[in-house]
Amino acid sequence: MLKMKNKKNKKRETKLLDLPEGCLSQILSLTTPSCVLRCSLVCKLLYSIANSDFVWKKLVPSDLHPLVERSSSTSPPTKHLVLLLCRSFIILEDGHMSFSLNEWTGKKSYMIGARRLTFASGDMFGFWRGILPKPKSRFSEVAELIGVNELHITGRISTQLLSPNTTYRMYFSFMLEAASHGFDVYPVRVFVSRIDKNGSYLGGSSYNDASKTFYLKPRRPMHADMYGHVTHVESEDTMDCDISNRWMMIDMGKYFNQVDDNVDVLEMTLMGTEIGLRKSGLVVQGIEILPVD
Repeated sequence: MLKMKNKKNKKRETKLLDLPEGCLSQILSLTTPSCVLRCSLVCKLLYSIANSDFVWKKLVPSDLHPLVERSSSTSPPTKHLVLLLCRSFIILEDGHMSFSLNEWTGKKSYMIGARRLTFASGDMFGFWRGILPKPKSRFSEVAELIGVNELHITGRISTQLLSPNTTYRMYFSFMLEAASHGFDVYPVRVFVSRIDKNGSYLGGSSYNDASKTFYLKPRRPMHADMYGHVTHVESEDTMDCDISNRWMMIDMGKYFNQVDDNVDVLEMTLMGTEIGLRKSGLVVQGIEILPVD
């Protein structure tokens, strides 16, 4: 009797490749770009399905094409477009915002360039100046701080541009000139604010990190005991002691982009903790918004 039952159970088993091609296409379309690429290596059948237009069109966000139309690049076939956005980025029409997709999740990523940031000192060319891009910069122009006593930089992005039900982290991307001044004496503070559809700030969010404090430049020995709890910024290349000519990142905070949330806009802020101290030599590339789940 046991043998007969086992034989019956074996007959009921259905292997993945026994499913109709339409069903396999639907399954792959619910995964991610990296998963589809891996599946295409399994066999000829999955290779054919994984390269179909149906699958790749399902992998792109519904609002992707308006973004591509606003970019300065020509739109390639769907699969090539998705892979381009996963491995690189496109620049949107004003030339000061980049857009890409996360290869592992297919979710949207952005970087707001310096030209789209707001500087508290007013016109960017008053105490800041636009300069040619540094090595590995995404944009045709970055901003250099000539000198201010009050440091206050903000960037905004609509939550409608972000992937729904996704946690995002925001990063301030910067560089310090060799002759930079003031950033080893006092730290800067960073935080993320939420703004509702009426333009009002929302407080007490469980999704936002508390404000964080960072030294942008290693402190002098005479200030070794000051702000002992403050984080020092590290670049990707920790072996190089020269911090100039190298982009570094600060984690500004996080936000969960919940569907039907009342949050309309996210505002990312970096500000100096000491108003009276003259600061100079900071080069700003922008603020990057990345999905983390």
